[in-house]
Amino acid sequence: MNHRFRKIGWAALLLGMAVASQAFAYAFKPEVVIGPGIDTGRTPYHQNWNRILDPDTLYTLTGIYYVDSTYSITIPAGTIVQGDTAATLIVSRGARIHVNGTAADPVVFTSRKSPGARARGDWGGVVLLGDAPCNKVDPLIEGGIIGGTYGGSNAAHDIGEFYYARIEYPGYRFQLNNEVNGLTMGAVGSGSEIHHVQVSYSFDDAFEWFGGTVDCDYLVAFGTTDDEFDTDFGYQGKIQFAYGQKDPNLWDPTGETNGFETDNDASGSGDVPFTGPTFSNVTLIGPARQDTMCANLPTGNKHQYAGLIRRQSHHKIFNSVLGGFRWGFSIRDAGTIACATGTPDSCMVIRCTSLAACENPSGSTSVHDEGRWAGVTSWYDAPWFGNTGSVARNLSALGLGDMSDFTDPNPVPQSGSELINSACFGHPYLGGFQIVTYRGAFDPALPMNQQWTESWTNFDPQTTDYNPCFAGVEESAPVKAGFSRSVPNPFNPTTTISCSIPRAGLVTVDVYDAAGNHVRKLHEANESAGVASSVIWDGKS
Repeated sequence: MNHRFRKIGWAALLLGMAVASQAFAYAFKPEVVIGPGIDTGRTPYHQNWNRILDPDTLYTLTGIYYVDSTYSITIPAGTIVQGDTAATLIVSRGARIHVNGTAADPVVFTSRKSPGARARGDWGGVVLLGDAPCNKVDPLIEGGIIGGTYGGSNAAHDIGEFYYARIEYPGYRFQLNNEVNGLTMGAVGSGSEIHHVQVSYSFDDAFEWFGGTVDCDYLVAFGTTDDEFDTDFGYQGKIQFAYGQKDPNLWDPTGETNGFETDNDASGSGDVPFTGPTFSNVTLIGPARQDTMCANLPTGNKHQYAGLIRRQSHHKIFNSVLGGFRWGFSIRDAGTIACATGTPDSCMVIRCTSLAACENPSGSTSVHDEGRWAGVTSWYDAPWFGNTGSVARNLSALGLGDMSDFTDPNPVPQSGSELINSACFGHPYLGGFQIVTYRGAFDPALPMNQQWTESWTNFDPQTTDYNPCFAGVEESAPVKAGFSRSVPNPFNPTTTISCSIPRAGLVTVDVYDAAGNHVRKLHEANESAGVASSVIWDGKS
């Protein structure tokens, strides 16, 4: 059986705990700080060599951590990276990243704070910068990041791989309306591999693409403050099988909170390439995941549209389901409307999509924004488009599974759902997509525990301990003990170390150096089950 030990001080010493009269084997997971150091905020740090992380080490990311051009960072399956306040991982234009998680052992980027104390915006996020086309010249990525330029002419740009990974509690707010997203992609090219990524509790968008051509599949946006999927500056990629779920108690305090949001750019210019992503098989659940919730959303909330399409975006949505939102689609400005109504075929498309929005915006006769485009309802309802849901209805009308438990959702279509056998893949924009028979991200033939989200996702990251200490005993089943985080850590001159055990016994707490050599015994006494014991240590005596 294994123990994992937590590094507690500047001397890189390690703790071990044992309960007498049992047979134990010892292992530890040391903590290593990467970047300029704890509490250095937005201090820049440049990795100018090739770095490979170790899954048996717990990493703390600090500062604005740049992987410089021509270099790479490799993060193997099972690696945990905790973000210090404001810490952000930036893969610069010309650099590469290899995040190679598996369903059984995903890579996790998360908050450095303890279980129960985590919050959106605890750290920055992950920023990938490439040299694929965008419609601006060497723009700076958002989030107040100096040196974060991107864009070029290489549509096949390859930044590496990023798969089976979770990004939790990102979105550090540098200033109002200038945050880091969960996963930000600036001009990432089609040679890159991005799939099976979950972003949870981002203080800005979960996923945002600024230009680029990368295709992405199997994405999860959970508890996002702003938008689940945001596209800008000429992004041209394809996204299939994506799931988003809003928390009714979280919204952007400075503006609108929507599901999709898309712009060609901030001014609605005609700069090319136009923003024109194609989404298929998306399931987006808004703040009203239960029928009673729409009329009881928190006072002052800014939850709005399932989709906000504006500023000459050529956005395309197929075979998707958007339910539990207050309102449907807001399609704004003359350029976007002209794109939607163009002949012989439009460049902005919504087809074979099911909507369940629970109320009409002020002044509208449907759930759509008729104040900005009077013809939006008749356009959306065109029979050959195959869309449903312009009349207000609750999420239950879509026939999904039980959505009552926010941390254990079941958005799989149930028998009789309109999402079953209603997909369409004949449109030219859908070349290269996987053909399925259903709308939304989930196969109605499979239970939730057999869907593509199984094993690697986490819908309750607040309670997860990412560096527990396991006390294995020679009995029929293992038991678990643990060290709580030493306070402070790193420490100088003293720290307080707490530990607990699941049953009464003689407890010893020992210090080991990084090579595994015994340094000092700190504690040896009989302890009661479940009672925390504390040791104050100055690193010397």
